[in-house]
Amino acid sequence: MPRDMTSVRHDRLLKIMALLQSRGRVSSDELQVTGEYNNKRTLQNDLLYLRGTYGADIGYDFRQQAYVLKHAGSFLVNLKVTRDEIEALTAGLKMAAHFLPHLKQGTDSLWEKLGGYIPQNIVEWGGELGKSTVMAIPLAPVRPEVFAVLMKAKHKRSTVKITYTAPAKEPKQWLLSPYEFYFRANAWYMVSYNHKFHNIGIHRISRIKNASPAAEPYVPPEEGGFTEDYVSSAWHVIPGTERHPIKVHIAEPLADTFREIIWHPTQKIAESPEGGIILTAEVPNLNEAARWVLSGAPHIRVIEPEGLKETVREFAGEVLKNL
Repeated sequence: MPRDMTSVRHDRLLKIMALLQSRGRVSSDELQVTGEYNNKRTLQNDLLYLRGTYGADIGYDFRQQAYVLKHAGSFLVNLKVTRDEIEALTAGLKMAAHFLPHLKQGTDSLWEKLGGYIPQNIVEWGGELGKSTVMAIPLAPVRPEVFAVLMKAKHKRSTVKITYTAPAKEPKQWLLSPYEFYFRANAWYMVSYNHKFHNIGIHRISRIKNASPAAEPYVPPEEGGFTEDYVSSAWHVIPGTERHPIKVHIAEPLADTFREIIWHPTQKIAESPEGGIILTAEVPNLNEAARWVLSGAPHIRVIEPEGLKETVREFAGEVLKNL
């Protein structure tokens, strides 16, 4: 069945808005090709429609002969959704407000809009699911304005200046090129390039007291950026490119719990002839693995490598000194 003209126009508007948002400046010819316009008048009518109906601030740069998007405004979404999709969306809104504080105002607004168009019981079920998840996961508080500045810098590939306070240390001022964000162990972390030390560092975002845009040139990551594999390489918090094979024996009753948990994407679990399980994995940081071993004492025994055994002995020795 052919689509009606409203649907055709809606798709066309989405395409040209996506192009304007991704490029910033777009020529009239490019907009015509993207929107598959037959004539320039239809393009002009659509631009007027976006400005007047949805508040999109679209101007024209006569020097560069290109349209410029200064503000995207709002946009109408016309979708057919299932019950499961609505539950997923409403649950996700609750989680987003909790984990991404700079989006809380937006999630609250969208929550109110959903309530007016969707059966209330479905919205409430999704909300209860999201609330249950949020209640179970404590979160190190993050300043919404800081998170927003850091996210914008990452997407625009620009630098930021931050004030960072590590535990028991004086505040430090850093100039950074943000690369990636990840959530581990109840807190948000940012991987970035430190312009002073010329290396890659990790900062816990809850310890960033303020952040502001900087004018210095952005230093892009090597080899195109950080992948999901890099961020997920951390055994606990610290990711990296190094790979240290570890092998540990986990005795009962702890083994029964460990069979149910995916601790790391590289892990492999096998039943041990002496009872319990053998867990193997490749981790970027042995110190974190050593702390994890001690957290399961006396039910976790390191089989290899020797470096992990030495680190566990060192940490255990420090514990005994303080008893």
